[in-house]
Amino acid sequence: MESLIHRVYFSNGTHKKHSHYHDCYQIIFILKGNVELCVNQAIYKAGAGDIAIFSRYEKHSLHAVSNEYERYVLQINPSTTAIESRIYSLFINRPKGFCNIIDVTNDTDFYKRQFDLIINEQNSDNKMRNEMLKLLVNVLLIRIYRNLNNTSVFESEDAKTVYEIQKKMETNYWKNYSLKDIAKDYNISVSKISHTFKEITGTSVMGHLLSCRMAAAQKYLAETNKSIGEIVEKCGFSDSSNFSRTFKKLNGISPSQFRKKYKTYN
Repeated sequence: MESLIHRVYFSNGTHKKHSHYHDCYQIIFILKGNVELCVNQAIYKAGAGDIAIFSRYEKHSLHAVSNEYERYVLQINPSTTAIESRIYSLFINRPKGFCNIIDVTNDTDFYKRQFDLIINEQNSDNKMRNEMLKLLVNVLLIRIYRNLNNTSVFESEDAKTVYEIQKKMETNYWKNYSLKDIAKDYNISVSKISHTFKEITGTSVMGHLLSCRMAAAQKYLAETNKSIGEIVEKCGFSDSSNFSRTFKKLNGISPSQFRKKYKTYN
């Protein structure tokens, strides 16, 4: 069974991170120092007492602008979490007004303790270690959720339906979907599901499906030697030309360039 946690650690280095991706969800909790973060097109300034959240393959860069920079880093495997509840929606949903930086200045002692507990458990050989890690991470995410300025959009009556659709697409991204069929499955109008999905996630239903397919394609490119044609078929894209064109538009580089830059196999 794949572990919930891909990596968790404390670091005090001040190196500059150029624009990059992670095939995982990531949380950075800053203890000391000031940094400049660029996430997609947005630029943030963050410092001690701030938490930064990044989604899977969310392009970002980081530059420490002070001599001191201490932080905890937690990376969560997306395949082990899917979309179990609204707390994991923190990683993938971007409603209007969402900010990747969350101020937890008034709660720093809790976060330091919680990260230490997660690190200690991750490095242990305790019985039911994975179960304990899941509990500790869930507590951490719930606390972050409570620090959000506005959670009403995540707690609406229609939110559960949106999470179910997301989970279905995360785990069955290669299948064919249509708004009409989805609306019928959940006994809701096409206009209603389109509006609600956009409000909660910051993207369209089909946009989310494309993100799921693109994340899977990036994983195949980085971790396997499968051909472009095989990846197109496995990820549900219509043809190789459309895939390559869409991939470059979204990522700035071609599939072959992405593979060359990020591959992890020999």
